[in-house]
Amino acid sequence: MTPTASTLSEIKLDGSREREPETVGKILVTKQVPKIVKVACRFAKARQRKTVVYMLGAGDPTANRPDIPMTKRTAEQLVNSLGDHRFDDLDLIVQSSGGDIHAAYLIMSTLRERMNKGRGKLIACVPSRAQSAATLLCLGADKILLGELGALGPLDAQIRMGVTDAGTPNYISALHLLKALSRLQEFSLESFSAMAGHLDAHQASHDDQVKYGIKYSRAITRPLFEHIQSGEVGYWDQMLKTGEEYGRRLLERGDLVTEDIEINRKDHIKSIVHQMVFEYPSHELVIDRGVLKELSLRADLIPEDEGVRRISREFADCASETLIMLIDPLAYPDGAPVPEPSEEFTLNDWRLIGSDEPAHDTDQPTRDIVWTHKEGTHESTFVMRVGLYRATVKRLNRWDESTTRTVEGAPATQYGVVSKD
Repeated sequence: MTPTASTLSEIKLDGSREREPETVGKILVTKQVPKIVKVACRFAKARQRKTVVYMLGAGDPTANRPDIPMTKRTAEQLVNSLGDHRFDDLDLIVQSSGGDIHAAYLIMSTLRERMNKGRGKLIACVPSRAQSAATLLCLGADKILLGELGALGPLDAQIRMGVTDAGTPNYISALHLLKALSRLQEFSLESFSAMAGHLDAHQASHDDQVKYGIKYSRAITRPLFEHIQSGEVGYWDQMLKTGEEYGRRLLERGDLVTEDIEINRKDHIKSIVHQMVFEYPSHELVIDRGVLKELSLRADLIPEDEGVRRISREFADCASETLIMLIDPLAYPDGAPVPEPSEEFTLNDWRLIGSDEPAHDTDQPTRDIVWTHKEGTHESTFVMRVGLYRATVKRLNRWDESTTRTVEGAPATQYGVVSKD
């Protein structure tokens, strides 16, 4: 009989069971596991905590392949992976260059609502990168743990401005656009002052200095100002203030801000978020552990205990893969029997998780999977609720003859999934 998906109601996340393990036959059992899943399970086991994984694949500019963006669809897949569970303690592994700031807020708002108040901590673990909207995600945690090269980034919103020559979306910081407008205003005043000063040196009247200074400044800057639409300026400002508001809400709900501050907590939170949105010179600026501590935020290195830091380094080897799932490393005590698979769950089945094409005989978007990993004489069993898995996504440019795919009515670029296995 082909196994079908079930909920994890039969296996409670606190390790207890409503049925004997032998009867839990509806959960798929897998022996083939992608590397990123193995690393995430080992990380959760070493931490001895329930773990939500939200890792979106990194792109490759040399291959015209963009990063996988944070979207409301990935937010839905993360919520699907949670099921109906609530948590005392929870780790959130984050790896993303950002995306939809609204999706990031909804994800963290949902996770905070699932935490049992006063029972534990929600900790954001960042092995390498959590930039832009992913930084916002981390601000809702009670603590941030960073890998040795782990870092966050500024919160200035990214605005899509067409596409690149390679066919990939072209984004630019809304703050850069507003700073450009501010610099243009300064340039206009500088042009006026330069002309007025020149006329004053030649003993022109005050009225002539003003009159010709304005004409000169207008002639120089008018073509530049004409390229700016007032509606766009309003939108840029709106998006920046949206990020500021979301950041304020999340910091107030969590325990990330340290208590040893001399000013009012709410005022301090406002100043933190304002700095992260408006006061950094570039969107790519690295906000490391030292900067987070200067901002009075709880941040530390991923601990070395039980090899956690060493395991976290292995995420770099699978950074181009995408994984969204919930892991319970404690559902089965050591030595407890687990159901045997009646059908092999293949790597191709992993690829279908979260896609429109059903895996096995079910079209459920989320898969409940048990994986038993043997290492020498030691055996570890993991219960996973997987919302999305994607192998490396390669962007294929239709105009590149070496990767051309003839697809009737297709856009200039296509996506193809390339498995490492």
